[in-house]
Amino acid sequence: ACASLLAQDPSRTGTITGVVLDATDQPVADARVRANFNGAWDKIVPSAFTDKSGHFVIRGLGWSEWYVTPSKEEDGYPDESNAFYAGPSFAPVIVALDAEHPRADVTVHLGRKAGTIYGTIADADSGEPIEPCAQLQWRNAPTISWFGYGLLKSKFRLLVPADTDITLEVWAWGYEPWFYKGEDGTDVLRVPASNQLQLQVRLTPNRDKTRKPTDKELKKMRESGRISVCTSPPPQR
Repeated sequence: ACASLLAQDPSRTGTITGVVLDATDQPVADARVRANFNGAWDKIVPSAFTDKSGHFVIRGLGWSEWYVTPSKEEDGYPDESNAFYAGPSFAPVIVALDAEHPRADVTVHLGRKAGTIYGTIADADSGEPIEPCAQLQWRNAPTISWFGYGLLKSKFRLLVPADTDITLEVWAWGYEPWFYKGEDGTDVLRVPASNQLQLQVRLTPNRDKTRKPTDKELKKMRESGRISVCTSPPPQR
């Protein structure tokens, strides 16, 4: 399995090869491996899938530092290049490619197995599905968060860091903000590894706000670049 980054001068590129192992040091087939540029990057992240023996090849990488992250989301292992999953103690495998070292061979392990949240988001009165903004945030490390439009769709399934206190906020134009609250009254969700938590998010229309734009109007505004529905910070409690 291999991938190429074609926008590089072939005479100044290198290759990362390696193997992905699980927690018991067994090879992992069909894992996705990303070579993340150690700096600002606005291009497609080079990646490859492992073969049956857990091996991968990523070619066409410019001479620089790259950090390598494996994932296999269908088995519950998220990509830890996303800080929301990596957490504060993330220690990636870093590779430096240059003229003297154009090739590197590495061994990388899948990260922590995640939990899953799944469910639906809809209008509390009509039951119509809503495509909202959402933010997930580590309770004990608030700088670690993930928010945006499309993060949670009207019907969603998302991996979350296992055994970690997470707060969840959901909001949409024309509705009161929704905050997760568990059966015990706490405002954090905590999902053990391999476990699932079902959520039924129902947003209450806010009668005092201006008319909610239609989906067609929102789409037109987003396409024109006039607004980004989640550029504003999440609502306060």
